[in-house]
Amino acid sequence: MKLLKNPTSPFARIAHAALIEAGIEELEIQNVDPWADEAELLSANSAGRVPCLVLDDGTAITECLLIAAFAERQGKGALSASDAKSLAVAGIGIGVCDAAVQILIGRRIVSGSFADTAFDSNPIAERRRRAVADGLKRLDAKVLDAPGERLDLGTIAAVTALDYVALRFPGADWVPATPRLATLREEAADRPALAATRPPS
Repeated sequence: MKLLKNPTSPFARIAHAALIEAGIEELEIQNVDPWADEAELLSANSAGRVPCLVLDDGTAITECLLIAAFAERQGKGALSASDAKSLAVAGIGIGVCDAAVQILIGRRIVSGSFADTAFDSNPIAERRRRAVADGLKRLDAKVLDAPGERLDLGTIAAVTALDYVALRFPGADWVPATPRLATLREEAADRPALAATRPPS
């Protein structure tokens, strides 16, 4: 199997971490640039989005939650991706990631650069910032202080959300304090599924 991903994509990280936690073996990782319309990515996923998991028979599975569901079914039982509470937390985490990514896409559309913050004064960006902040607060209230013996999808998504916001909006005054979520991240930092997928700083 081959996972097409971008190392900074939070959705790709969720999928990759789920595959690792599920014990999926012989997984090839190929980094692609979803902004560059790379032929292999478009061939596998006409939407040009990551992640995309290409199976040995050529079947392509897209979207992080669908890849996580596949990983849980095909793996060795280490990943929990279908418990209602875990899915509820995962949904919030993915919502945070989605809102944060939308801010960056808005910047890219307006100025061509992720670093240019001209878009951030737009009412749409303000709503997306509110969604990020509210989502992080909800995650902080819901997550456990420490992971269990195995990582569930909720823990993976929550840690991914916190790391992605820190990566893309370092020191932003609108990002709330999340002490319980930060503790969870520290407790889970050395887990292979999270350590191996941590985005570059």
